[in-house]
Amino acid sequence: MMTDLEESEVKKVQSKIVTRDGDDEQQDFSEAAKKLAEGLLSIYKSPLEQVHKELTEVTGKQQALLNQMQGENKKLQETYEDVDLNKMFQTVKVYQGKLSIMKKEMASIHERTFKLKKRALRLQQMKQKEALNREQQREQEIRREQDLIGKPVIS
Repeated sequence: MMTDLEESEVKKVQSKIVTRDGDDEQQDFSEAAKKLAEGLLSIYKSPLEQVHKELTEVTGKQQALLNQMQGENKKLQETYEDVDLNKMFQTVKVYQGKLSIMKKEMASIHERTFKLKKRALRLQQMKQKEALNREQQREQEIRREQDLIGKPVIS
């Protein structure tokens, strides 16, 4: 329930809005777009340049590492292909086998000699006991003979 006065005011405002909208459509936004682009570039230019610099540095380091790895792979391949080196490794394997056999034999010999020494010590102790027993028996026989011979009577 608008009054006539209010309706007329609304029509005036609407007409002004319509004329402004029409004027805005006709304005050229190219200058605003340029300024907006320049602003965005000024904001992001230095960080992007820094990132570009760091990426270039990382790429250079990766390339240097790649070249180093290729050189090492080439050296390894050359050593695998070296016939004399392969023969030497085969010889080392053979001698390692012989060495392990010798170690086993030496351990076996050590064990046997330990047992023999132990047995020899035990036999020696037994012989000493036997000799001691024989000596004691001789002394007992000599005492018996002396007891049998009799003692001179002293008057």
